[in-house]
Amino acid sequence: MKRHRIERHETLIHQVINEYLIREGKSFLKKEFVTIMGIKLSPDLSIALIYISALDNSKSEFVEKAMYDRKKDIKNFISRSIGKKIRKIPDIKFILDSTEHEASRINQILSDLNTSSKK
Repeated sequence: MKRHRIERHETLIHQVINEYLIREGKSFLKKEFVTIMGIKLSPDLSIALIYISALDNSKSEFVEKAMYDRKKDIKNFISRSIGKKIRKIPDIKFILDSTEHEASRINQILSDLNTSSKK
């Protein structure tokens, strides 16, 4: 029962942050494309770990800093959007998720190995 509640909160927060990025992202992210890869809430719902990924991996640090600079605005947006649906608005922490970029790099290495072994 409790896990279901956590998952529901994670989904709500994910939707609200996506909405925030669509509305406000152009102003502070410039032309960088950011994806929310996932959200994990602590069992007491006090901390939300938000996994973000930038399309251009070389801009990841810029994206992370821009998100941290807007952390208070994002939390306020969450509060205004779903404050009546959840009791406590969690503290948010952004974590860069480079899983997609690493997987792509590994696939490229493997495909290079396959093509060189066929020669």
